[in-house]
Amino acid sequence: MPSAIRTTMVGSWPIPFGQRLMLKNYYSSLVSDEDAYPTLQRAARISMDEQIACGVNQIMGGEVFAPDFYHHIPPRLAGLQTLQARDTAKGYEGVGQYRVMERITAPIGTGHAIAYRRESAIEPKLHKAAVPSPLTIGGGFMNDTNHDHLADLIDIVTLEIADMVEAGATEIQLDAPSEAVGLVSGNRSVSELIEVIAGPLEAARSDIGDQTITRTVHFCLGDISRQTATEDQNIKNLVPLLQALEGTVDRVHLECSYPGQWRDITVLKEIPSSMEVVAGIADVKSTNPATSVDELSSKIQNLLEIVPAERLLVSTSCGCGRVPHDEAIRLVRNLVKAARSE
Repeated sequence: MPSAIRTTMVGSWPIPFGQRLMLKNYYSSLVSDEDAYPTLQRAARISMDEQIACGVNQIMGGEVFAPDFYHHIPPRLAGLQTLQARDTAKGYEGVGQYRVMERITAPIGTGHAIAYRRESAIEPKLHKAAVPSPLTIGGGFMNDTNHDHLADLIDIVTLEIADMVEAGATEIQLDAPSEAVGLVSGNRSVSELIEVIAGPLEAARSDIGDQTITRTVHFCLGDISRQTATEDQNIKNLVPLLQALEGTVDRVHLECSYPGQWRDITVLKEIPSSMEVVAGIADVKSTNPATSVDELSSKIQNLLEIVPAERLLVSTSCGCGRVPHDEAIRLVRNLVKAARSE
């Protein structure tokens, strides 16, 4: 195995314990982005320091502003009526439900570009930013009219990405669990998903600015309370979409931690050679002890028989935000040791 395989993060990180009480009102939408700025920046500083201490090559801001992934976004949008507020205690049954009343807009953004500006201001190593996909954000939307609310969400995410690029991000990651679940379960077709991915990433084209931008898409099976949105497990159903996105996507992060996904691992050969592959081999959803260094090393060796080292990165299967703090640190440290052949 080469001396080192690059390691990267997906997005979220456990909320620093000492900041939780101060952040409680912000998560309840009782405090504005501006008023919460110092607290959010302190929490992000701790999250980034912990990732740096783990030794990963590419850190992220930790998404301390969004501990429940995308569920903070609908309350920030205009044009919706809340039918069922998000209830984190009920898992997937507690996902927020909203009725589309008119054109959907994001007068204060989704919070992701604001966070990248806030976090990159204190950490020069931070270059990667992420935002949920339009289909993911709109998963709980009900539309009683003929209005195309997905087009509105594509516009919202596109503007958010453009803001991230303007702020200096050199890698933009589109988190697309809804697209992955739809393809894996056979409920979505490639043709209906191309624009949902390609549309927002148009704002990160390298030929429309001075900066070279890496456009990444993250496919996983969802994560609410460390549970997936589907019992179906495969990677092969995702490959045709990636082939259709050649030239639009530069790097794909694939959850590879479930047995059904690992059985499909050889299909990674069919991913366009222009794309780098991030293999999410360190499992964040299992309640078992953190994946061992030996197991991760073995998986990396298997991956190198399929994907050339220069195109391969490894990571956790999804964000670490729902993982107990000590476990997240242990898991990422194990991943780094395995990637370094330690």
